Amino acid sequence: MTDPDTLEIHAVVTRAFFCANHITEGQRFVFDLKGRLDPVRSDANLCLGILAKLQPALLLAQDRSAEGLNPISPRFRNFDCFDTGIDHGGTGKIYVELQLIDKVTGAAAGPVVRV
Repeated sequence: MTDPDTLEIHAVVTRAFFCANHITEGQRFVFDLKGRLDPVRSDANLCLGILAKLQPALLLAQDRSAEGLNPISPRFRNFDCFDTGIDHGGTGKIYVELQLIDKVTGAAAGPVVRV
């Protein structure tokens, strides 16, 4: 059981090719449970294309957390971006997977407990 105040959401890049923002596989965007991006802890370049796609999932995560559920929905954890990759005729793309991480340990988090 995990305290929700010690949790964060990582959007980990699982695939990347011809990204116009030079984002590479393994980089991550780090968010708190309110959906706020932590630019210091994120190592991926800022990309409005992927952030726009993640916003609904982050809002859903906030609602699920408030209900005491796992913030990451089993059905909404994988996303791709709007990148057109102009250098390669519109073939650029990144894919991310959302992960719930314990800030203290850095490990995947267990069930959320609201008190």
